Parts: sequence; C-alpha cells; structure tokens
Amino acid sequence: MSRPILLTVEASVNKPSILAKLAFRGKIKHESIDHYCDTFETGRWVRATNLYTLCSKHPMRPKSVQRSKHRPSVLILGGGFAGVSCAGRLSKHRFDVCLVDQKPHFEFLPNIHEILSGVKRPRDVRLNLADQMAALGHRFTQASVQAIAPEGNQVTLDDGTTLNYDFLVVALGAVDAYYGVTGIDANALSFKSAAQCDAIGQRLKALKASSKASRVTIIGAGITGVEALGEILRRGALGNLKITMLEAQEQLLPNSPKGLDSYIRGLCDPYSVEFRCGETAQRIRKNSVLLGSGESLDSDLTIWTGGPAPSPLLSQSGLAKPSNWAPVDACLQSLHADNVFIAGDSAELPSALAKQAYHAIDMGENVAHNINALTEGNKKQRYKPSPKPQLISFGGLGCIMLAGKWAAGAPVLSAGKEAVFEVAMAQLDKQAAPEKTAQLLRRGMRASDKLFWPTVMSPTALLRQKNFEVLS
Repeated sequence: MSRPILLTVEASVNKPSILAKLAFRGKIKHESIDHYCDTFETGRWVRATNLYTLCSKHPMRPKSVQRSKHRPSVLILGGGFAGVSCAGRLSKHRFDVCLVDQKPHFEFLPNIHEILSGVKRPRDVRLNLADQMAALGHRFTQASVQAIAPEGNQVTLDDGTTLNYDFLVVALGAVDAYYGVTGIDANALSFKSAAQCDAIGQRLKALKASSKASRVTIIGAGITGVEALGEILRRGALGNLKITMLEAQEQLLPNSPKGLDSYIRGLCDPYSVEFRCGETAQRIRKNSVLLGSGESLDSDLTIWTGGPAPSPLLSQSGLAKPSNWAPVDACLQSLHADNVFIAGDSAELPSALAKQAYHAIDMGENVAHNINALTEGNKKQRYKPSPKPQLISFGGLGCIMLAGKWAAGAPVLSAGKEAVFEVAMAQLDKQAAPEKTAQLLRRGMRASDKLFWPTVMSPTALLRQKNFEVLS
C-alpha cells in the first residue's frame, strides 16, 4: 500500500494538467485522476499517494507544489491504553491531535476488580483525560462516536458534530459479548468500568448487611470473573452470601494450564462457593438465572463477565466484517484505509494476539511512530509484540503468574501486580510533577494500608508465603 503524502497547493497550479502528465508517464493510474482532482483544493491538506515524491523527481515539478507548514490532524477514537499511549508519543508542534472518548477518564481496567473490596476507589484507577491531553498540548472531546466515514476522512459524534482528520487512530476497545443470552442489560451488572465495579461493591455491601440469605452469581470464569470472585472473598467470611460461578467451558480460566483450575478451587474450599463448569446461561431474570439445561438458579445479584466483543462501529464503518475485529497489516495500518490505524483490542493482527493492556500500550506507541514516519517519508515500523508474564490476582488469598505454559501461585505475587499498576500509571500520567507525585503518593498509601499489609506483610500473610506453588 502506498504512503499518503500531505501537501498544499496554490491556486495557480493547473491540477488536471499535472496529474495527466504523471498518469501519462505511468506514475499514477488514470482512474485516480478524478479522485485527486476532487480533493486537490487550494490551501487545504490533502492526501495524494506518493504525489509529492513523484513531483520532486519530475523535471516539470511546479514550484507551487510544496510541503505544507501546517500540522496534519490526528483524530484518536478511544481514551484507553492504546489511545492514551499514542497521544503521548505525538508532538503538539508537529500534529493537531484530538482524542475522543465517551467517558471523562482513562481507567486502568486490569485493576478495577479491587474496587469491589474497597482496596481501591474509582479515582485511584483513573486519570482525567482533559488534563492529560492539555498537558500534552492536545485537545479532548467527551462524546460518543456515532459513525466513521473513512472514504470522507470524517467522524460523526452523537451530538451531530463532524470531525475531519488526516490520520485516524481507532482504539475503541471492546464491548461486552452476550453470546445470545437475554436480559443482561436489565438484570445483570457488567464489569467493564470503575463505575460498574463500584455499583457491584455497593450491592454486595447491602446484601451482606441484610439478615436474609442472598445468592450471588458470577457468569464467566475467565480472568475478569476469577479476579472478581477473589475480591468478594478478600474480606474473609461471606456470612449470609452464597456464590455460584458459571462457566461454559469445562474448567476455570479456560485455555490455561489445568493446574490453575485446581489452585483456585483449593483457595475457595473454606467458603460458600459453588463452581458449575460446562453450563451456560440462557436468560437473566430479575432474581434468577435460567440455564441452558432449563434449570433456574436463584440470584439476588448477577455479575456478567462473559468476555469481549468488537465495537459495532468497526463493521458499520467498513473497517471490519460484521462481528469481527478490524484487520490490520504488520504495521497496524487498516487493510481498508491507508490513513487509518487500528490499535488495542479493536485490532485483528495477522497473527493472533491476546487482548491485554501491555500489548495495547505498545501498539499505541507503534502507531504514533508510524504516523510520524509517513509524514516524514520514512519507513514504517512493524509491530512486534513483546510477551510479558501475566499476573492474575485472587484477592488476598493468592495470585497467579502465568508465562506461556508455566504458572506459579503465591499471595506475595500480588505485590508484583501492584508494582506493575503503579509504574504503568506513572508512565501514562502526563500531568505536571506536583500533581503526578500527589496521585502516586495517594495510591501508594492506600496500597500499603489495604493491600501490602494484609496480603504480604501481616503475620498471617507471612505464614502463607510458604504456599508458593508451581502450577504447571
């Protein structure tokens, strides 16, 4: 795919004549002339594939065709890991950058489960997007994206506002996958934001304060579901709460070594937790869950952690097939529009890649590098994933480190996950040093009080450290 070259043209240029000469010499296709003539407007940024390079080598290059001193516009959709890391690598002096997200905050999603137990509060996992973009010299718009029109280099927001761009970065993340289960929106609480986790925590607190026996159902035993269960158990005895975990696959943490399944089950032995693997939900009602087998389970609180699905905007815009992630090349460039890049969960790479936060950060930085390369006429850089060990916390009871087929479990590993959180938040935070330091100290003090002491440093925790287990 050819590189897009940005340039401006003075009114004196006879654009059809220039393009016709280039076409005659075989430099560009005849059928491309009308397209370029339509967009080849005076004083405006335009995309013309390799046109500047060709003109610079052509003896008849008009003096009025030259690189523009104006900044090309970069529109970033999504304020998650990929979007924020991309914005952080784009200079305000070289680009006009605008980031759009429906929420006012970036949220560190791998640690939002700790909100359930009170270890963290919503503000501990958030960065204000307006402040972050202002610190970078960029703009932030809080809005939902209504439509993406790559053919017109335009994005429409939910209030009808249209935004034009020279480069588009699609980093919309994922939505909840429902797998045909009905009643989720009305009768279950999802697990994709700090606000949702806070709402679940408040419901749990109310149920525990009640005198009647209550049932909690967690649907999905992937990483999110397991970490949610661990936080519910962090406070010790469940009292009047009984928990049921449903999983469609035959084991907890599907597609992971089987030793992780038995490790989690062993940690739950002292508690009122029932695991039902190989069973699916069909419908979620107000106070019950109907299983695929026809059995009905009482449920005073149903938590949905069913997994990710692509944003419908990907297919509606023509960047992906229906219900698919958006395909990209090795440089994260869309296969359907050469000035569109896809990063984070939204991207479908040539080789399958787990949808994890650290991959999204690296992808955002790679996209920023390639946008810089295209505007400078340099070679793009292939995205090369850098595998890292994955830490799966289980409240104060244990923590799993997973690296390929090797896995180990121990409560002390939770300190490592907290360290990863603090370092990543500090790197992503672009505020001035005083504000950044204040946030770091606040989070650190809460971690010491709520996490390190009860999980790692207390006498009880120290006695548990011998339980370091190699799981696979």
